[in-house]
Amino acid sequence: MSLVDRVRVQALVAAMEAPDALARRMVRVPEEIEGQPVDLRTRLFLTFLKLDHQDPHALSVGAQRALIDLAERTFAPTPEPAERGYLEVPLAGRTLRLRSTVPPGAGRRGFLYLHGGGFCTGNAEAYDAFCARLARRVGCRVWALDYRLAPEHPFPAAVDDVVDTWRWLRANADTLGVDAASLGVGGDSAGGNLSAVLCNTLGADELPAVQVLLYPGTDMVHERPSRHTFGQGYYMSNAHVRWFYETYVPDAALRLDPRASPIYAARLGHVPAVLALAGLDTLVDEGRAYGARLEAAGVPVETVFVPGMVHGFVNLFRILPAAAGAVDAVCAAVERSWR
Repeated sequence: MSLVDRVRVQALVAAMEAPDALARRMVRVPEEIEGQPVDLRTRLFLTFLKLDHQDPHALSVGAQRALIDLAERTFAPTPEPAERGYLEVPLAGRTLRLRSTVPPGAGRRGFLYLHGGGFCTGNAEAYDAFCARLARRVGCRVWALDYRLAPEHPFPAAVDDVVDTWRWLRANADTLGVDAASLGVGGDSAGGNLSAVLCNTLGADELPAVQVLLYPGTDMVHERPSRHTFGQGYYMSNAHVRWFYETYVPDAALRLDPRASPIYAARLGHVPAVLALAGLDTLVDEGRAYGARLEAAGVPVETVFVPGMVHGFVNLFRILPAAAGAVDAVCAAVERSWR
């Protein structure tokens, strides 16, 4: 991580805290984009993004990981109080780590959280703020998984990690203080993809009680219109999406595999779903398409659509008030959908 990157991120946070009067003078983004109203702070954020011509996908993998980790930790607020720690998951040929978040008065519900980052970046700890908010609002224990990342561990390593960890959680539910039948799963972006894949892979007797798909990537083959409409200047570029998909699944033929692109699954797991979509997200159209597939298969779906919002909002609610509201709306939908 270079000093320049650290200064850039901190400078952005400082600028985002400018008084409204000054913010209005700085914005260069309209109040409405593609028919969606955009609030002042998001407009200011987009203004700065459009001035930043750095292409993260052109950086080394290590540099991308460091930059994204810094941004996620900096743009998210201080986590709410909760008991935190780590669990080791012993699996065949590897040991994985779970970041645990246990709020005061946690009940018998447990939730496996799968972080975003394009299957190549990201980590569980950077999601402490969101996991704590979810845990406290819903009253559940949350375990965020550090699954293996590409390019060191390409597809289907992450899928294998998620499926095996899910089965380990179910087998150890009593020891962990939860009911196996009350376990939920969810994640954002790549983690939303892996959550959907898990639900489509498991047998009927081991399905989650709820799946939470936060702006998920669901189709690694076809580029829907939003991949281009919001492909530059909206926090995650289409070029970066392509890099993520190609790095995670180097063999183009395998991107049709439903464990990579869940939208092509012949059978969808019948798990009540919360689908959260950001209106200005490059992935919003493939998220919508997957929601339509779920509904056509008879799966209950509650969609939380956040107009005028960008990809990655669960880790932006320190600097974007609208993101904080969106996170609370997601938590409320999870509580309603969790059977």
